[in-house]
Amino acid sequence: MSGPKVAALYGLIPNKLGFCGPKQNLLKKFILGKLSIPEIVPTLEKFEAAYAYYRLIARKNKIASPLNKRVVEAYWLGNELLDRITTNDLRELIIDRFCRPGLLSKKEAQTRARLIPDNSKPHHSFHVLVLGSITGSVNFTDNTKLKDTCRVSWGQVVSICHPELVSVSRSRNEFGTTKNKLVVSYAPLAGKKHIKFGKSTKKTINWNKEILPSVKKGDWVSFHWNYAMQVLNDDNIVNLYKYTQNTLASLYGQK
Repeated sequence: MSGPKVAALYGLIPNKLGFCGPKQNLLKKFILGKLSIPEIVPTLEKFEAAYAYYRLIARKNKIASPLNKRVVEAYWLGNELLDRITTNDLRELIIDRFCRPGLLSKKEAQTRARLIPDNSKPHHSFHVLVLGSITGSVNFTDNTKLKDTCRVSWGQVVSICHPELVSVSRSRNEFGTTKNKLVVSYAPLAGKKHIKFGKSTKKTINWNKEILPSVKKGDWVSFHWNYAMQVLNDDNIVNLYKYTQNTLASLYGQK
């Protein structure tokens, strides 16, 4: 899977919900192979938060393309590229890139930058749990459940549901094609003042076969806004836990 495809995959649902990116409905077409990489790049560049993180990660690791696969995976899943970014890099990013009309005011950007805890890394969990929405489209304040829905989670598939196809007009599913579901076992975020991983629980998530063609019981999958995204390998799982836990530790001094 290419870097642009990973970026499109994780941007798909929040874009459809109107939280980020342009209102062009091109991501699904690209994921399904109906658009080329050169055709989708201008759309991906308009995801102001995500693309700014890609640029920072690429620059600090001397990688030419912000849409390099390892760069994009670093932001969404986590990998060693994040370790080259300092807290000051993130503070500068917020003031330089997120301070503009439609995003943060100069005062708000400076305030948020000042409050960033030491050892923060530009992982998606940082954007959700520490920085928060820069467009005002989502209000995460004191809403752990919403934060848990927005962050990239991971869980093991314990059962699969294959109901009959439903019509586009009847389905409230984002893709309008199926109501296939996966039941996964995962550790949700818990708490309010001090968020941490809670006890393992079962959760039912949406599964679209066009986006994730093959999955079986026992697989570990990532999910974002309650939609299954990818089947994960061991490194993906380790990194998702490592960098999400790093975000929590930076916030609350956890180990």
